[in-house]
Order: sequence, then structure tokens, then C-alpha cells
Amino acid sequence: MARVAMVTGAAHGIGADASVRLAEHGMDVAVLGADETAHADTVRRITETGRRCVFVAADVADAGSVDRALARVHSELGDPAVLLACVGAVDRGPLGELSDQDWAEAVGHPLRGVFVTSRAVVDPMIKNGGGRILALADVAGGDRPAAARNSVVETGLAGFVRTIAKELRPFGITANVVAPEPAGTDLTATATAGSAYAAGALDAVRFLAGADASAVSGQIVHVAMTA
Repeated sequence: MARVAMVTGAAHGIGADASVRLAEHGMDVAVLGADETAHADTVRRITETGRRCVFVAADVADAGSVDRALARVHSELGDPAVLLACVGAVDRGPLGELSDQDWAEAVGHPLRGVFVTSRAVVDPMIKNGGGRILALADVAGGDRPAAARNSVVETGLAGFVRTIAKELRPFGITANVVAPEPAGTDLTATATAGSAYAAGALDAVRFLAGADASAVSGQIVHVAMTA
């Protein structure tokens, strides 16, 4: 039976590409998100690899919604062996213009989504003898106004996986982050640089999701923007 990956943040961009990469390496994929239409192309690309794919509507920051989604994933594909939470950049403008809601959407919601989904998959992973929890931090750095908020998200993800890695190690569950190389990173810099980053990030996700990465946990894997 194929291993199952549960992926969030896969409507487009590197999150979609990462979902397809997992399918290309033999995994069935459950794609969680709020808008099925927005994920239609991702689902199509995954099914074209020959693997099974299901879209499950869910608010990843809501525990009840994620629990219901997980139940459907279990029913249609099986228990997830891999959780891949793709966290994108949110630019709400300069600090002086940020509202409380802006901050919650830029920082609080992404981090809560990773927490809620990670918590949800722990029990089935323990039951099945192990698993992989991965966060793909598709966040921009550089001198853009959003850089500080995105740095907070990346730092929060790093701290979270380092903490849960220690707790979950005895159960065969690893937790890691894949993120842009911090110095001078800007995913919007050039198409060439973005493509180089994406290729490296996808390779890192594939490795960390696999059996060969069983001894790698609690790490933030920085991928450079240039080849």
C-alpha cells in the first residue's frame, strides 16, 4: 500500500509543486484547503502521475475542521505518513500601518495552522510506527516590508519543530523545516533565482519525507536561492 501525504498550502506555486513531487515518488496525496477550485490544477497534476489524490475542504487553523478532514483522509486514502504544511508569505504593509487583524493573518494564522495539523497527525503516526512532519516556509526576506513578519513565521516554525522533534523522536516521527537561505533571500528577485530555490526546496522535501531521513529531525534546512 502506498504511503499517504497530507498537504496544506498547495493551491499554487511551490506548495503545489511539492505535492506533485511527493506523488512522483509514490505517495498518494490528500490536499487540504479552503477552496476546491483553487486546488483543481494541483489535484489534476497529482492524478496525472498515477497516484490517488483527494481534495478535502478544511480550515487548517481550526481543530474541528482538521479533525473532520483527517477522518476523510483516513477513509479515502489511509492514515497520513507525511504531513507537509506549506506556509506562504503574507505582505500586509509597513509595521506602522498593521492592524491587529493584519498581524494575526500574517503570523498567527500560519503558525496555528502548522500546530493544529501537526497535532492532528501525531496519533495516527504513532499508531503506524512513525511519520514525517514537514513545514515548507515559502517566505520572502530581503528588504521588503513583509520581511520582519516572515522572519517571525520562519523562526516560529523552527522553534516548533525543534520542540516537537524531541518529544516525537521515540515514536519514529521526525519534524523539520525547509526554508529559504536567510541572507539576501527574496523569492521574487528573478525567475531564474526563484526556479533554483524551488528545485532545491523540492529535493529537500522529497528527501526529508523519505526513509533515508529517519535520523534527521528538529532541523531547519536552508536552501540557497542560486544553484
